[in-house]
Amino acid sequence: MVFPDLGFEEIRIELDASLAPKTIQAILSNLPVKVNLNRWGDELYTDSTSIVVQAKENSKTEVSELDFAYWPEGNALCLFFGPTPISKDGKILAYSPVNVIGKIVRSNNVKLLDKVKGKMTVIISS
Repeated sequence: MVFPDLGFEEIRIELDASLAPKTIQAILSNLPVKVNLNRWGDELYTDSTSIVVQAKENSKTEVSELDFAYWPEGNALCLFFGPTPISKDGKILAYSPVNVIGKIVRSNNVKLLDKVKGKMTVIISS
């Protein structure tokens, strides 16, 4: 994932096909994709993408720090690096169920994610 607006800095994401194989296949079939990121607490999510997954796969609202997920309701990708506005009791909560598909690699990337304050363009490729 490359951030042109931040001097082309990038983060790496490791996908886990055992979590949601159909979702991962749909994403990989649509790469590369250039989209805008939005911030909601310590979650970044893309504008609606051309990626469409027909069914929820192991969907859940409680996620872990550094999870990378697909949000079926919004056809969007999400990066969770801390609490969202609806998180409570130390649990990170998505707005609605997401298909977790991997993790952000290396925790120092959280500093890069925290630089995203408003709408920003990102390029996602394999």
